Amino acid sequence: MRRKVKLLLIALSLCCSAAASAAITGDCVDCHTMHDSQDGSVIASGGPVGKLLTSDCVGCHSSTTSSTIVTVGSSRVPIVYNQAAPTKPLAGGNFHWVVENGDNHGHNVFGIVGQDSTLSMAPGGDPGFASLDNCAVCHAALEKGCESCHWPRHHATGDADGIAGQADGWYRFLGSAMDAADPTDTGTTAVGKPGVIGVEDADWEQNPSSIAHNVYKGATNYSDGDSYYPYENSIGSLCTGCHENFHNSMIVGPLGVWIRHPSDVVLPNSGEYADYTTYDPLAPVAKQTLDGSVPSTITHDSDVVTCLSCHRAHGSPYPDMLRWDYENECVSGGDAAACGCLVCHTAKDGI
Repeated sequence: MRRKVKLLLIALSLCCSAAASAAITGDCVDCHTMHDSQDGSVIASGGPVGKLLTSDCVGCHSSTTSSTIVTVGSSRVPIVYNQAAPTKPLAGGNFHWVVENGDNHGHNVFGIVGQDSTLSMAPGGDPGFASLDNCAVCHAALEKGCESCHWPRHHATGDADGIAGQADGWYRFLGSAMDAADPTDTGTTAVGKPGVIGVEDADWEQNPSSIAHNVYKGATNYSDGDSYYPYENSIGSLCTGCHENFHNSMIVGPLGVWIRHPSDVVLPNSGEYADYTTYDPLAPVAKQTLDGSVPSTITHDSDVVTCLSCHRAHGSPYPDMLRWDYENECVSGGDAAACGCLVCHTAKDGI
């Protein structure tokens, strides 16, 4: 059953803004309450929240409006769940569509939407592996909602070199969520575990272009899918933790026939792929090496096709959390501006 969340954005009772490229600054009262009480009224809906916060992740990063970035005091807050259809969804998409359109339009996050009515485990997961004891920490954490994937560290130092890493709370707080969510964890062990690194767009890709976008870390040197922590600090290996079978056994037979779309595989400098030259945020690729810059061009035989090349992590208006309308827009001779498949498969567009 969907839990009703009181959205406090309009009343300016917010917390937990996730600023890009810097630690959180501003008035403490924007996020914290000392006693969950002010002028005879409680501050946090539903009772006190850990770390003296005025609300939980969902409450802070939700809105009744269609705006996907709001300003509270001196803090800018990215919105990942809008009750109204978002006008400019951010890089991860929006949970609006899994609430309104159904389970196959986004991740089912506790506090926003109920358990998936069709799937009993993550697509691409290994049924045998799911029963192991060391999975329990992550999967039990699903009840913690956003912290199944994110480990918020809003007072981290900020990525002075342009690359969000461990000292910065990892890229978009995609750290060792399994350890951090463990009730027996002291809050220190997760710091030493590998997390995702990357370059964070200051507007969370609200208005992305070839020169303004996130830069994802990619890797290709793992294939068994057995990823508890992000190998090589890559975005794809984080997804592997739940969707492992989509990251291995992609090719069969002596001729190397693809049976799954490539993931964590380099984009070749040959055939139709060679004509994908200017970075397109509709079909992003990851970099194996980061230097803090935001490249506007593709480096073939090096840049990596990842899960995010095709999918939105939070949710999208299209089935399977796709970044574009695959069912209606992806036709041979179609327009690459509407179908991300044609961004890479350039010989199949209408140009």
